[in-house]
Amino acid sequence: MIRKIYLTFDVEDFINERSVPSLLSILKLLKKNGLKGLFFITGSMAEELRHFPETLELLKHHDIGYHSTSHSVRPSIFEYTDIDDYEEAYQLSLARETSHVNPLTGEIEGEGGLRLLQRIFPDKKVEAFRAPGFSWSPPHLEALRSIGIKYDFSTNLSKQPVYYKGISFYPAPILIDETSTLALLSSLSRRDITVLDFHPNYIVNETWWDSVFFSGQTLAEMQSVPQRSESMTRKMYLELVVFMSILSCLQRTGVIEINRISQADAKLETERIDTQSVYKQITTWPIERFGYKPKFIRQHLQFFFDLHKSD
Repeated sequence: MIRKIYLTFDVEDFINERSVPSLLSILKLLKKNGLKGLFFITGSMAEELRHFPETLELLKHHDIGYHSTSHSVRPSIFEYTDIDDYEEAYQLSLARETSHVNPLTGEIEGEGGLRLLQRIFPDKKVEAFRAPGFSWSPPHLEALRSIGIKYDFSTNLSKQPVYYKGISFYPAPILIDETSTLALLSSLSRRDITVLDFHPNYIVNETWWDSVFFSGQTLAEMQSVPQRSESMTRKMYLELVVFMSILSCLQRTGVIEINRISQADAKLETERIDTQSVYKQITTWPIERFGYKPKFIRQHLQFFFDLHKSD
């Protein structure tokens, strides 16, 4: 049985200049090994990448996904959709996800977001989405669906891709930033479908690139984070080299198949959804990183899964 692997990358750090060269090195590594990836790019990072033609050219050989207007900029998805009115949250999501958002003020300033990403990659169908911190919001996701998103990589609804309300939901990813090659291979051997997730900025930044936003205070300027030591960056990169080489070998021998996104065949059985578990997954990131406790997300989940009809 051929095991399916989805090799995904979150491209999000628009503050630290070293993150784009890190992304370029990974793109070259993928090219060398004949591997295709799915790159989730934020609107803010898309704006930065316009100035790096070599990186853009290599990205054109991969699938492109969307990672929200800006990552962690306040108010973020879990804040501006956390209102009582589901339709209003939907409309707010539409407005922000098609706009440039000022990272200092959080204000909308002209067109950007998903629309900009689609313009940068005119030959690509940008149809996949991953929410920052896997903190997805039902009205937000429905708004994205209305402007072309068909595949979600944020949720943990099933171990297999499932289809619901025009969206194919893929399994929760395994973060490979700090996972050893041996542990990754062991995990792959136990799963029919595996989504892998890597952050190119992680091998060059010593801490979270977006920690500047964690306080919730209005920012006067963007602030960089410390750089990893050269020896640590090299060690992490070499670990990735080994892992990619093994994936390439497994792909050539037909053991695995990488990155073939398609509409899910199975339908989501909403009656089996554990909304408490989903709610915990949605709220973990905003609570831990930003100290924000949602007020209406639970009822949005009830509405999204049509569970309110049984009340």
